[in-house]
Formats: sequence, structure tokens, C-alpha cells
Amino acid sequence: MKKESQKEESVLEKTEAHKIWNEIEHVDLHMFALTNQIVNMYCQPMFVEPNRLYMIFTVSSVLPALENALGKKFNFELNHKYIVVSRITNQF
Repeated sequence: MKKESQKEESVLEKTEAHKIWNEIEHVDLHMFALTNQIVNMYCQPMFVEPNRLYMIFTVSSVLPALENALGKKFNFELNHKYIVVSRITNQF
């Protein structure tokens, strides 16, 4: 039983959505003029698609903070009540 759950966990961690979350969850955000504000304080991951990360957010001002902190590496879209994150790929 333990082996099966470890196997499922390792498969899940290999998806692009999980990799994105692992990269961004502890990134500092500049919000409300407070120090030590990080992504996982305002966003919770939802693993809907393997290539894109969906996040539920608690305050709407997290979207511009995410774009400011991570906009060079990731695309952020507001989709109803979710922020959808995908990796920017260079087409050159």
C-alpha cells in the first residue's frame, strides 16, 4: 500500500503543474508594504491540467504581485475564480 502511494506521488510531482507550484510557492511577493509575504499565503494550488497550474486566491491584488515577481518566467491569466499559470516558452 505504501509503495503504491509513493508511486502515485512521484508521477504527480512530474507534471508541469506540480513543477510550477514547487518553483513559485515560496517566492516573495511585494504586497501591502509588508515583509515576508509569499505566494502560498495567498494562493492554493488546484491540479486540474497537467501543463497548467490553477490556483485559488484569497485577495485579488495577488495577481499583479505575481506578475511583478514572476512575469518573466510565467504567464498568469485570471479565469473566473482561478489564476491560471503556465510557463513561458521561447519560440526563437
